Amino acid sequence: MSDNRVPAEYMKMDIADAQRFDQKVKENFMPAFPSVARQIIEDYGILEGICIDVGCGSALMAIELCKRSNLRIYGSEIVKSICQVAYKNIESEGLRDRIIPILSNAYNLPFKSESADFVISRGSYHCWRDKPRVLREIYRVLKEGGIGLVGGGFGKYVTNNELDRMIALRDKSLKDDAKAYRAPDKLKEVIREAGISNFRIIYDKTGLWAEIKK
Repeated sequence: MSDNRVPAEYMKMDIADAQRFDQKVKENFMPAFPSVARQIIEDYGILEGICIDVGCGSALMAIELCKRSNLRIYGSEIVKSICQVAYKNIESEGLRDRIIPILSNAYNLPFKSESADFVISRGSYHCWRDKPRVLREIYRVLKEGGIGLVGGGFGKYVTNNELDRMIALRDKSLKDDAKAYRAPDKLKEVIREAGISNFRIIYDKTGLWAEIKK
């Protein structure tokens, strides 16, 4: 796990740190999760099957997807204390039978090849030192006909004020790493380096995504 770009202080989080992190995300970025989940369901019609959330954090994205579908979601999260907070969030929503966070590294996803109907990774792309490697893992676990969505969009259902506020907070907190979410040409280059040909880049005022199809 040492080859991940996650800052050392993040990796060393204890449960109290992780709870503060979770609360900060909820206070600052919560409107993005239902917005993105709603847009995913509307755009792709994915209501059943297996979903993998790469870099699931405290499971806020997974929870919103579950509320709008019958998906069973497995989350990959590298930080143990964040995983523990994810369990608590899932439990509080009554979704522990449908969302399973797993302590694991995005470079070696603990899932069988062609096991997922949908893969989502929102907001962890900037942490991957070897981005093509993670993208190859995402492609590997996708079923034939599956869809992957990688990036950092906020969804089209946030208000303009919410969007402006969240972008400013993201840029302030991520600093130079925030550039990853304003570089569609670089994202395209990374996907091609991963050997993936069936994809498209979605880049508008609400954020940047790579849509990958298998």
